Amino acid sequence: MQTTSASKAGVASNSGEAGSEIGATTRRAGTSLPRSLLRALVLPIATALLTGGVFGYRAAEKVVSSAYDQSLSNLANGIANRARVENGEVTIALSPEAEALLRTDTVDDIYFRVRDDFGRIIAGDADLPPPETSESDTAAGSPTPFVETSTSAGATATGSRISFFDAQFRDQSIRGVRFHPVVDGQGIYVTVAETLGKRRAAIRDLLLGFGLAVFLVLAAIAAVVRYGITSGLASLHHLQSELAERSGEDLAPVDLNQVPLEIHALVRALNALLTRLQDAHTAQRKFLQDAAHQLRTPLAGLQVQIELLRSQQTDQTVAANLRQSVKRVTRLANQLLALARAEGAHYLMANASSVDLAKLIDEMLDDWLRIADEKKIDFGMQRDISTLAGDPTLLRELIANLVDNALKYTPAGGQVTLRCERVGDVVEIDVTDNGPGIPEHERERVFERFHRLPDAPATGSGLGLAIARETVGGHRGSITVASGADGEGTCIQVRLPAKPATVSLASRSA
Repeated sequence: MQTTSASKAGVASNSGEAGSEIGATTRRAGTSLPRSLLRALVLPIATALLTGGVFGYRAAEKVVSSAYDQSLSNLANGIANRARVENGEVTIALSPEAEALLRTDTVDDIYFRVRDDFGRIIAGDADLPPPETSESDTAAGSPTPFVETSTSAGATATGSRISFFDAQFRDQSIRGVRFHPVVDGQGIYVTVAETLGKRRAAIRDLLLGFGLAVFLVLAAIAAVVRYGITSGLASLHHLQSELAERSGEDLAPVDLNQVPLEIHALVRALNALLTRLQDAHTAQRKFLQDAAHQLRTPLAGLQVQIELLRSQQTDQTVAANLRQSVKRVTRLANQLLALARAEGAHYLMANASSVDLAKLIDEMLDDWLRIADEKKIDFGMQRDISTLAGDPTLLRELIANLVDNALKYTPAGGQVTLRCERVGDVVEIDVTDNGPGIPEHERERVFERFHRLPDAPATGSGLGLAIARETVGGHRGSITVASGADGEGTCIQVRLPAKPATVSLASRSA
């Protein structure tokens, strides 16, 4: 039997499960990067614009109000500075021309009023709010109430407090200032107000400027997304063109220096795939060369036997040799087909069926017993109900190869034992013989295609264990080569995952 001793060629499965089903109708078509970025930026930009607009409006209103409030305060101080006390009464030295100049404004209307502490109107608009009167007077009737919005600690030369207010006057919104200076020991109320035309125009201009800046920023973002990304993806277009121009034989890796850093990981994965394809291509070419070499010898022998048969039609030896050659070629072709099928076992497992190994063994038992009788080999077998999920054709070829190898390489008078039983969640298949074994340095190579020991006592193609390894790997199991009993011969141990016992029995009874 062509085997090894104490050598493990474990073939762990590559978890090559068929991926989950993906409905083509539910998968969205790929979108471009610019569109994806625009969609991702819409919500953050809209939120930023809304928040910025609110804060921008408030900031603009504060800046404008501060500037124009200061102007009102200056007017009020200017009026207070013209107050005089004559004959015990407060007067304002303000000529009609000066008053006209005070009220001059190209946009807004200017109002003012000066009262003393007794409520007497000294100058200006008597109905201008707010009235500086007692609570009883206010209850009896007063102009429209005002809203005092701010109070500053600024004071005139006399140290009075200044208050700003918003109110309605003569069907217009106004902004005003008032304070209570003391002139020569007598207090007066000075109130100055104006309509809001300049303020609103200034705020509008500021907001327009802000809006223009926002528009330019959005235009810049759109230009970057539209043209900047396109420019940045130029290297990807170059990579696409390079790959499209390659022939099917050109599997050289892509140069990382020619692609952006952001896709180095993707290109490395692509290079790894190209390397695997290159290795597979090389292995396929080597396989075809080896297969052609293996077929050449039996075909040449077959040709010679046919020529001899034509010249010596009564020679039974030639006919027997011809049958042997045909049988060898047929066996080799079948093994090549089995190897090709075993290499795709990972995909076949997607449609695996329930397989009873005991039934498979029973179907091949008669052929093994016949070969064993011819070589005077003691063939023993122990098999229990062992059900697993797999491909029945490959599993049959697996067991047949292991037992055929054992019977072929075990000398006459030797022993071969097949054991197949379930232990826990694993199906164990052991094929043991007391043949010659294999040298230490050859133990790993026996699973290679077309590899044969230099001093192998029997003929063969060297594909049996290669097929076994591929089949076991496809069924997510392992295969181990160990020594036989007492360190003589070989024991090949196969471990495959079993199905639940209830399923096994149901499958067998069905």
